[in-house]
Amino acid sequence: MSSNLDINYFTLNNYCTLEITGKRSLEFIQGQASGDISKKTQYKDVLFCDEKGFVITNATVINSETLEIIIKGDVAEILKKELEKYSKFYKCEIGIKEKIISGIYDGVGFTKTTAMPKATNNSNNNWDLLKLLHFDVDISNAMSLKNRPNEFGYNLEKYVSFTKGCYRGQEIIARLKYLGSKKNTLAIFKDLTSDEKNELLKIGKEVFEIELDNIFYGQYIFKSFEHSDKLFKPKLVASQSV
Repeated sequence: MSSNLDINYFTLNNYCTLEITGKRSLEFIQGQASGDISKKTQYKDVLFCDEKGFVITNATVINSETLEIIIKGDVAEILKKELEKYSKFYKCEIGIKEKIISGIYDGVGFTKTTAMPKATNNSNNNWDLLKLLHFDVDISNAMSLKNRPNEFGYNLEKYVSFTKGCYRGQEIIARLKYLGSKKNTLAIFKDLTSDEKNELLKIGKEVFEIELDNIFYGQYIFKSFEHSDKLFKPKLVASQSV
């Protein structure tokens, strides 16, 4: 177990919550989120996907006195619009709420919470970089509905329940687990030139690119990693099989 000295705290200024209200709010979100939120678990990490398995966003669901969903602020309207396609059938209302959101990294995993005061010693970019390098990126507007969970590198054991009932995108996500063979490789590079990007695109696919502290990071997925590993190894910052 990590000691307090190993724990890093962050104030996540560009995050918010969606508040779900209505007598059937738990039933409603249980049918949308990939994880099982039926238990009184304070904070549960889940994915929200469309019917084709494309990730709308990852999120943390708070099942307490009210049902809240922690997400990045710039993806809030996208998720709200997607959920409103079904909320009317459950007579639920969805509101975007500005709250103090904190992030915790204990050297092993990440937690997002609304139950802490502001941290003063860590920036959003530090949090985003840690999440990126662990293949656990928090989805932004530019990433939403572009890729499936395996292309981001999410740990499905963390985000998905394979024993709960139906939810949106379930069939595709289950197929990723049971038919997946870890033949692909995810890789993150920094500050690639246009020519280097074009070379990578000949053998793989760009998943996303983000800028953190004036450094551009690009995540790619490959069926074969030999060529890119040797060619751009000085710019490779992380990789994993999926």
